[in-house]
Amino acid sequence: MEAKLPDKQYMKIGEVSRLTSLNSSVLRFWETEFDRLCPIKSRTGQRLYTRKDVELILQIRHLLYQEKLTIAGAKSRLAIVSDSSTKLTIEEKSDCSAHDLVDEVRQDLRALRRMLD
Repeated sequence: MEAKLPDKQYMKIGEVSRLTSLNSSVLRFWETEFDRLCPIKSRTGQRLYTRKDVELILQIRHLLYQEKLTIAGAKSRLAIVSDSSTKLTIEEKSDCSAHDLVDEVRQDLRALRRMLD
């Protein structure tokens, strides 16, 4: 179940789709079904997933596809597992993320520049 996740703070939906072998439409649907799955959105509306979001997606995928649970069953299983953990709201995630997002974009641009040189 453990996939090799890149060492990035945020990942776009296309990258998460490739890492998890799920269609982006499935990821968007799961956002409506699982309250804990709430990627932040950039100014342009691009979904940005954290490492915890991707780990949650992998958990959900395992519950639905390997254990053959229904969505309701997966929700209840996740509720049991995470009853002691706290849930971050979108506002809490975005409060500290603007500076980090700029840093990550800079790193991506530098990597792109090196590839083009």
